[in-house]
Amino acid sequence: MGYAARAFSGKAGIGRVLASALMMSTAMIAGVVVTGGDACAQGAAQTSFNVPAGPLGRALTAFGRQAGLQVTYLTSIGTGKTSPGISGPATREQALARILQGTGLSYHFTNATTVAISQPAAAGGAGAAPSGAISLDTIDVQGETAWGPVNGFVASRSATATKTDTPIIEVPQSISVVTRDQMQTRQVQSLPETLRYTAGVHAEMGGNQTDFAVAMRGFNAGGTYLNGLRTLNNHSVDPYGLERVEVMRGPASVLYGQGQPSGIIGLVTKRPTEKALHEVQLQGGNFGRKGGAFDFGGPVTSDNTLLYRFTGLIRESGNGIDFSNDQRTFLSGAVTWRPTAATEITAFSVYQKTDFRANYGLPAQGTVLPNPNGRIPITRFIGEPNVSQRNAEMAVVGYNLEHRATDSVIFRQNLQYSHEGYNTDDIAPSGLQADLRTLNREAYRSRFSWDTFAIDNQAELKATTGVLHHTVLFGVDYRWRKSTETATYDGVVGPLDVFAPVYGSPVFIPADNYGPRQNQNFTGIYLQDQIKLDRWILTLGGRHDWADSKTTNIFNPNGTVTSQNDSAFTKRAGLGYEFDSGVVPYISYADSFLPISGTTFDGTPFKPESGVQYEAGIKYQPKDMNLRMTAAVYDLKRQNVTTPDPDHPGRSIQTGEVTSRGFEFEAVASLTSNLNLTAAYAYNDARVTRSNGANLGKRPVTMPPHVASLWADYTIREGALNGLGLGGGVRYVSASAGDSLNTFYAPAYTVVDAMARYDIDNWRVLINVSNLFDNQYVGGCFSPVQCNVGRVRTVIGTVTYRW
Repeated sequence: MGYAARAFSGKAGIGRVLASALMMSTAMIAGVVVTGGDACAQGAAQTSFNVPAGPLGRALTAFGRQAGLQVTYLTSIGTGKTSPGISGPATREQALARILQGTGLSYHFTNATTVAISQPAAAGGAGAAPSGAISLDTIDVQGETAWGPVNGFVASRSATATKTDTPIIEVPQSISVVTRDQMQTRQVQSLPETLRYTAGVHAEMGGNQTDFAVAMRGFNAGGTYLNGLRTLNNHSVDPYGLERVEVMRGPASVLYGQGQPSGIIGLVTKRPTEKALHEVQLQGGNFGRKGGAFDFGGPVTSDNTLLYRFTGLIRESGNGIDFSNDQRTFLSGAVTWRPTAATEITAFSVYQKTDFRANYGLPAQGTVLPNPNGRIPITRFIGEPNVSQRNAEMAVVGYNLEHRATDSVIFRQNLQYSHEGYNTDDIAPSGLQADLRTLNREAYRSRFSWDTFAIDNQAELKATTGVLHHTVLFGVDYRWRKSTETATYDGVVGPLDVFAPVYGSPVFIPADNYGPRQNQNFTGIYLQDQIKLDRWILTLGGRHDWADSKTTNIFNPNGTVTSQNDSAFTKRAGLGYEFDSGVVPYISYADSFLPISGTTFDGTPFKPESGVQYEAGIKYQPKDMNLRMTAAVYDLKRQNVTTPDPDHPGRSIQTGEVTSRGFEFEAVASLTSNLNLTAAYAYNDARVTRSNGANLGKRPVTMPPHVASLWADYTIREGALNGLGLGGGVRYVSASAGDSLNTFYAPAYTVVDAMARYDIDNWRVLINVSNLFDNQYVGGCFSPVQCNVGRVRTVIGTVTYRW
């Protein structure tokens, strides 16, 4: 277990670990020394600008996007000023001079990607900021936004944790952002692959055939949000259609309502661009992989009031498991309309269909446990090729509306509707016979559908009260979901010899006999205040939720309806302090709730589960280099967990509790135009701390205590090898419990990935190898008959042409 695990045994131990981790993190951060290049080395290059005349703030926003720069300035010095704009080719300096013409303001580059707008002290009077100084409490940043693209690996801003466009270092909880550049470099094919180099995330517990199952801080992820709303129930968007993926670890109910205390995943789809974008892509690889993709975007009108984006993908591939394959079609479209200088609406749609044959996994005896017959081949398929088949389909439409009523007041409305279907005809394992080679199996059929509507109305106010500067967010959101399942789990199929399989067993699946239909309504009202006093950053938030559900058994002739109503108040508080160096230590508290269906023996409905987390950490993001480091320790409890009722066998009571404690470290850097790095480590000690069952003191299944990863890639930018890039990564996952009583474990494993690319003119050739040394491993076991195997060596070649 080591010192860290022992120290978590009590409150005093928690304090020692907090102090030790914070000191260790400070030492690591203080030890980082990077020499920056000339801040204006690329300033002489010309760009074609199209910045319309109008309010200065909007002009600087457009400039930042088109130049790929962060533009910082005091909100007060830009108020009421207008810009003549600029149209045509110019250097960044020439464009800025034109945009600032007549405003009395000046600029200077603080590094290669950031330019500061300032007002000379003589012109600004007593309230002006000193030359080169930017007050933390009134900084305004353009260029990168929390909903937009990022240059390189390092994102500076996020909206997932606050629903406002906030610098990540100011958020008092752990945040990770996987940028588009990261996804392209590693050529990720699913959400778990996207997150497998992210701190605190166990991304492959479901093996290589699960597109959305991930865990954080010892629990399943608390939900996946698309463009700020939770309308996805059983799907994830193909990574090719995403601009960024954000992970917020810890309870998120104060802004999002019901959910697991582990955290949430935010998906941001590709948005329309102000610059013309054209990309076509062809892909091939082992296991019969082939596919193509396209991505087009740009302005429809010359004044950039109407923009578009259209993205699509089609592919098919096997994955190394016998008889397993998948075919995917993905289409996404978006249009941004700016009817006035103060209003912007982006309407979008997403369609995705996947047909695939999955594998339930393999028995523990023969994979992670000894079997006298030997080791079961990791590629073994335990279903029936002529029967096993799944298909998943989803369609989403929605919009994000923003209206700036004044420089200090912003109204937003996010709205989405989604329809999802998931159909399965499959074979499931039920246990090995006495010879430990003959696997008993069950056949089943299920048909799921979900219809979800969600809307979130927000009002953001920036205000000053004395020496305090506020960003106040008030919101009301509503979500309605209708889900229907029709199924039969009583199918019959013959057993299978897993060491010498003979397929073609007769399969009988009777008519559907199980069918719950559920209607749910979730309403929440929330208030958040981000307060700044000099260098202090205080975040406070509270929310009240109402949740009701009605469940009907559609196969019951009496139409029995079960109703349940819950409500909860959740809160969050965090405090941080920003040093000149870019170091921000912080502490925070957050809680969560999750409605639970069912009743106790006497008919009392179960109360919602609750989550409580204490977190302390340090963030470091210097202003003169493209680097972000985060270290955090946490104490997280999930309470009101159902556990066996000792007085009424077969029934449950809510006296259970699971405690998760740990430490996380993450570093992400694009140190030069040549070198990208990511490093992550997480220690997690999750255990059942209250239970009436035999699992007391045990670890939850598939939750490893240690997860670590390291990625680096380097690109040559000059000479005969100009455009050649090489990279690689290593991922380590420690052993994890294979059943609730911890009678066996899935062993630890280490996987190496590699990448090589070559850029020439408008072409890019990229080769990615996942599991370079073809290490055969198990991602996680959920029971003695279900151990999900990891991905075997996979080679993907991609050719991209951009113009």
